[in-house]
Amino acid sequence: MQKRVGRTIGIISIIVIVGVVFWLVDSAIAARAERTISRAVADSADLEVEPAVYAGTGLYTLGLVTGELDHVSVNMLDVSVPGIGVVNARTEVQEVAVSPAQVFSGDLEGAHAETFTRTLRMDGVALGSHLEITDLDIAHPTDVSPSGGMASEAVLTGTPPGYEDPVSVLVTLRLVGSEFQMVPVELVDASLPDLTRIDTRTLPLADRAMAVYLSGGSIHFQSQARNVEITMRELSPLAAPEADSAD
Repeated sequence: MQKRVGRTIGIISIIVIVGVVFWLVDSAIAARAERTISRAVADSADLEVEPAVYAGTGLYTLGLVTGELDHVSVNMLDVSVPGIGVVNARTEVQEVAVSPAQVFSGDLEGAHAETFTRTLRMDGVALGSHLEITDLDIAHPTDVSPSGGMASEAVLTGTPPGYEDPVSVLVTLRLVGSEFQMVPVELVDASLPDLTRIDTRTLPLADRAMAVYLSGGSIHFQSQARNVEITMRELSPLAAPEADSAD
């Protein structure tokens, strides 16, 4: 009986050790690929700072079997965009067809992605610079939790020029063609500027913005393309629009 228990414990121990070793190897290969992608993106797009890269949502080396990376994201925080201010920027590609060599190297040049998404996140500081409101806060109209949910409306609170105390207004977030419009629909305390406009073609998006929404106290601009051939430069969250066409 003791021998049987000992044999069972031994088998379980071996399985655990093998699993840990496999996880460590997988993590090392993924980390190396992510570093390669980060450096290549920074070099090709002339970025001053290497972006943070995350490849895969599970076991990275599963791509050796499936021939596909389910998700790769390239992120940059607190970067300055001319005419907009400081934003967070993110490029995501999903269902990326890769060879075994690309899995090991992280060189995704020429790989094909099912979807290519670029997202810019503008917080109260960046939007406040447009409205000349240095203490601007952006909140969900109904969800008061810190993360909030997605919404097409927002409550703006801040102290406009000429005011001594903060005021609030409910606004809608709209895309009219390539133009983002923020229109007041309900005054909570007093009046803020009537209309804010941003031409999304001036933003470093993969194309003109396809969606704009509030989430987590920030306004998100998002563009998306399908069946894209990847270049390392296009993975940069700050690549210029004219460089991101998927012809």
